[in-house]
Amino acid sequence: MTMRTMKTAFALVALAATSPSFAATLITNGSFELGNTSGAFSTVAAGGTDITGWTVDAGSVDYISSYWAASDGVRSIDIAGSAIGALSQSFATTAGQSYSVSFDLSSNPDLSGPRDLLVSIDGGAPSVFTHPGATGKDAAGMNWTAQSFTFLAGGPSTTITFTTNGTAQGVFGPALDNVAAIAVPEPAAWALMLAGFGLVGGAMRRRQRSRTVLA
Repeated sequence: MTMRTMKTAFALVALAATSPSFAATLITNGSFELGNTSGAFSTVAAGGTDITGWTVDAGSVDYISSYWAASDGVRSIDIAGSAIGALSQSFATTAGQSYSVSFDLSSNPDLSGPRDLLVSIDGGAPSVFTHPGATGKDAAGMNWTAQSFTFLAGGPSTTITFTTNGTAQGVFGPALDNVAAIAVPEPAAWALMLAGFGLVGGAMRRRQRSRTVLA
């Protein structure tokens, strides 16, 4: 393979890797590490701005610090504070593009039993994710579970909202952490990246054979 072809191959890989489909998460502060909280946890009411990048739309949420083990970093959210809350964030999207949302789910261990987390896009019908219940406040007892879903963006901005329902006993709600959203790679982008890797791999094998013959 000529030097020119190798440069082309590397350019293909770089182009695919830097396309919007391979971008980093679009969510700001998805692990809730940025914000103002004190003690083991603090309650943030509707309209509060203590959680960087996020808005409490209704009720309240508990901003957890050391009260239990987070799945990523040291902070997480209990969707029910002193009342059932709703937590949202808007992020940039492209109409017609598919996006994948992922997050870690647990539940407040102070009251046993399952918890439902309701997740909606732009106010649409929510998807329900159920956690069976945490058994302790350490990492093992919290039993964080990875969840994900995809959606098709309807415009240049999308709002994701997390809340719960009346099945949560009292104000012991589902726990949320490690939220991320990325564009789903289009088939053309995958083909471009695979083609680039194929060219680079072929070049490396030829160079290896050449060195073996010379030795």
